[in-house]
Amino acid sequence: MVNSKETKKHKAKQLRYKKPIAKDLNLDKINEDLWDIQETCEKIRWYTDSEDGEDSLINALDGDEDEAFEFKMAFADLCAECERMQEDLQEEWVPECFDIFFVTAGAGDLLGWDSYEQDYFGIDCTESWAEDEAKKKLKQMTKDELIASARQCFRVYQAYIGLKNRYDSMIAGIDILRDQNTGYLQVVKEIERLYETVSEDHWTRNEYSEESREWKRYTDALPQEAWIQ
Repeated sequence: MVNSKETKKHKAKQLRYKKPIAKDLNLDKINEDLWDIQETCEKIRWYTDSEDGEDSLINALDGDEDEAFEFKMAFADLCAECERMQEDLQEEWVPECFDIFFVTAGAGDLLGWDSYEQDYFGIDCTESWAEDEAKKKLKQMTKDELIASARQCFRVYQAYIGLKNRYDSMIAGIDILRDQNTGYLQVVKEIERLYETVSEDHWTRNEYSEESREWKRYTDALPQEAWIQ
């Protein structure tokens, strides 16, 4: 016999479609992303200000302090704009229909509110029901209300996606610089260490010694542009 707890749990799961949201485009997700972007921007500042120089933005930019400063300011500006958008979301008008608006717009996979678990979960094969439920709620609005709400929803979306695209592009640039140039520096330091080892005595200087072969392997593997840098 099924107990009342399991019955409530099952019923709540079946009714998730009644309160849907787009998984990657809803107010909670936007706020979460804005926080994450700000946190990463702060980490970039510490990466820029690395004291030992082993893993710093200046190092990644081959010692170009001006370019490193520009990167730092760009991330600082992005961080400030994310903070301003969070404030706007609290202070300015955001339509109550924001989340369901993007459900009807077909903005990706959907989640549904589970009243038993008190959280959003997948809604399996009931996405069409969820979209119909969202459309039904929008149809209760007047035409003027719907037009005004749609305009504001797209304004919020444009502001958010603009910040996110900037962030993604800047992070991609940082990752490329860090992986490429810092990687070169680490290899060069290893070559210097191996050279010192090779130069210790007559036996290690022999081209057939283990130390010489290791040194040659590293120098042969380093791209020509790395030597120029």
